[in-house]
Amino acid sequence: MPSTPRRLLPLAVVVLATLVGSAYFLIAERGVAGRWGFSLDDSWIYATFARNLATGHGYSFNPGESVGGATGPLYVFILAFLYLIFHDVVLPGKILGIACLGASAILIFLSMRNIDPTDRAKPLLAGILVGMSPTLLWGSVSGMEIPVYLLVTCLGIYFYTLERWTLNAVCWSAGVWLRPDGIVLALLSIVARPRLSIRNTIGPATVTLGVLAAYLLFNYSVGGAPLPNSVGIKSSLAGNLLGREWSMAAQWLWLWGLSLRPGSFGHHLPLLIPAMAVGAILCWHRLPAYAAYAFGFPFAFGAFGPSGGQHGRYIAYVVPFGILLGVWGLHWFARRAFGRSWLRGFVAIGILCIGCQVYVGRVLGIEHGWNVQNINDMQRFVAERIRSGTSPGDTVAVNDIGAMGYFSNCYVVDLVGLVSPRRTFPENLTIYHPKYLSVFPDWYRDYAVRDPRIDNTVFLSADSTWKYSPVVGLGLRKNTISSRNVMVLYRRMTPGEVGPADVPIIWH
Repeated sequence: MPSTPRRLLPLAVVVLATLVGSAYFLIAERGVAGRWGFSLDDSWIYATFARNLATGHGYSFNPGESVGGATGPLYVFILAFLYLIFHDVVLPGKILGIACLGASAILIFLSMRNIDPTDRAKPLLAGILVGMSPTLLWGSVSGMEIPVYLLVTCLGIYFYTLERWTLNAVCWSAGVWLRPDGIVLALLSIVARPRLSIRNTIGPATVTLGVLAAYLLFNYSVGGAPLPNSVGIKSSLAGNLLGREWSMAAQWLWLWGLSLRPGSFGHHLPLLIPAMAVGAILCWHRLPAYAAYAFGFPFAFGAFGPSGGQHGRYIAYVVPFGILLGVWGLHWFARRAFGRSWLRGFVAIGILCIGCQVYVGRVLGIEHGWNVQNINDMQRFVAERIRSGTSPGDTVAVNDIGAMGYFSNCYVVDLVGLVSPRRTFPENLTIYHPKYLSVFPDWYRDYAVRDPRIDNTVFLSADSTWKYSPVVGLGLRKNTISSRNVMVLYRRMTPGEVGPADVPIIWH
């Protein structure tokens, strides 16, 4: 039996690979953005919920106003605990994400070793590929629920390889508290197992139904609906189903490095796609849930929405499943292509896969830095400017609520409807009379009215009591994540007032 240091060496390599990749992303973020932040405005939504919960204002976005506006309630509670300790969520959230990614990579190493205890090469390669996946590295420092859900998923993968079906069901069903689409894995924990029988299904089914029932009841208690508001806003069964499925297929292929758009390259080596197919065939009798999820989840997700999200974040959770199957398939290829030298061939292919991810990660790390810069210098900048010109309790209406809720010190009216009742744009202006309005103007151009006195467009409340005139614009010279390049800040005025004729745009 190998000595303890020798047995721990592969785990140390996996952890080191994860830390090196994460450190590069953090260095790139600091170098490009100049200060810490998050990759998405959605991350600040979680941060706002967490701060309010930690400071005694309840599960709310606007303090004291209970609402089901956070996609992953469990992540809110985790961030709230971090805020309670550190009075901050940015760096603690990033450290949590990196730790979750490292733990996930270790679990994939151990899972592959459970699948084939006689081989030391496959577990090591699988662990490194997960720990250095550009998709998962971006997610680990994004401030989103991605790495925590990944950890829960990989823990379920580990229990699956041990045939601990109830523990597997606990993990995969608990994931619903982080991602509503976790229902797919929750169902697979019941029906996609080898030697399936009624007897060994009762425990997993009972656990899954209990966890799902608690989740639905929680959402109903805080938001009056069984699912978070974000699910209703971002998903729909209407529309062109075939078109959505084709879009998801294209994004799945892109995630694995096979882009259908010229000049675009995904996050992993395309060789993993045929290797995954071979691995799925070879392991189907032992690991049916892995193949079903790796290939089927994007299509299940596509039934409700057409997009895999920024950097494929909505479908990123297929990565550990795909890598497990792909490494098994690469092993099969190496044995048949290289004969007795199969190990050298397998190592060479593994180095090629790692090298591809390092190259893509180098580019994506810089892009992550620009993601943070975009959010800091647009949404956060506007929020901090509003804070300097308002008093506590003033109201601001926005289409991007995250940084605005965290930094503006205002009551936030969500024009999209995540944390506010869904109303028309003029109705929101009439009901709330916000002091400021911060939006992407072309989103609401149908409601814009030309004011000849300033030769610019303004917005009116439905009863024409107030007018919203532009005072400043914020522009991004290099936009990598924001929905639009320019956001405009409007101030409330009476219809007779004249706003500034020359509205500056501050470019970052």
